Amino acid sequence: MVRLPKLVRRAASLFVSCVALGAATSASALSCVAWGVPDAYLAAANSNRSYAILQGRLSFDERRLPRPPAGNPNAAPPVTQFRGSFNGDLLGARDFDQAVRADVVIEVQCMGPWCGKAKSGVEYLIFAEQRGRDLIVRFDPCGSFAFGGDVHSFRKQVLDCHRGKACVPLAPQ
Repeated sequence: MVRLPKLVRRAASLFVSCVALGAATSASALSCVAWGVPDAYLAAANSNRSYAILQGRLSFDERRLPRPPAGNPNAAPPVTQFRGSFNGDLLGARDFDQAVRADVVIEVQCMGPWCGKAKSGVEYLIFAEQRGRDLIVRFDPCGSFAFGGDVHSFRKQVLDCHRGKACVPLAPQ
């Protein structure tokens, strides 16, 4: 795989900036760089980690989601992991043509009082990191690798990127 050191440095810089913002008071606002499906596709394609691109429904116990403590909203745990399940399709060589039912690890990251938003029963387009035998579905405050909402539009964007068509990132390169 070809690595993009500049992209990696910018991602690290964004993470450090977000952590610094998270350490500020809860009256501050989290500022995220524009990021879309093409950004996630390019980051995954150029990573030294393995990713599976999935489209389908996540199911999990929402009571497991982290909540910043009322007395100190900046004391939310930086990472919370728990099990969930996925039912949908995996991107193959040309299309989302491989049915998948799998247990997954939901990883929710918090930066100060801001935590990734995840909803059970919602259809997502997901870039799931393969760690050993686990598929990690990551949610962070800036929403980097799981996209809910207009999944059909997200799917088209992934397929365009995957097929070598237009794959224009939102984040500055």
